[in-house]
Amino acid sequence: MAITSTARRAASVAAVLAGLAASAVPAHAATADTSLCERLCVLDARTGAHPDYDRVVLDLTNNAPLPTVHTRVSSDPTYHLDAADEDRKLQITGKSYLFIDIAPVDDRGTYTSPAVQAVSLPSLKGVQLAHAGGFELDHTTTFGLTLGDYTQYKVSTLTAPNRVVVDIYH
Repeated sequence: MAITSTARRAASVAAVLAGLAASAVPAHAATADTSLCERLCVLDARTGAHPDYDRVVLDLTNNAPLPTVHTRVSSDPTYHLDAADEDRKLQITGKSYLFIDIAPVDDRGTYTSPAVQAVSLPSLKGVQLAHAGGFELDHTTTFGLTLGDYTQYKVSTLTAPNRVVVDIYH
């Protein structure tokens, strides 16, 4: 039986796609231990590029209501650890910094690694776990986003699965 040109093209496309899938860099595994989560835990932090914005997604456990999210923009990469009464700086330099506070979270099962993710997107340059707080920090986890040029950002909480989404517009 002769193979048609359509079948040959389909086979070629399938081979190319299989090669791309085999060479793709695997995403890092979430390091949170959900068995330790009595409340909400942050499971993972991931980034992505879109035509008009860069996106950060913070994946959450589904066993608790959505958290309260507070943000603040600063030209200074310094953040304060209340319990330790000390200042620290985000490790990736940028033009400005967006801090995202998520509460309440359970620090025993919350995401911790990689603590710093450098990215090379138009508006987003890095994501850093600034601190995961326990009792002393009012059960708040803070992420610091290092920004390049940007015009504005939007924060949303979504369900099924639970997550916090931050869009930084170009």
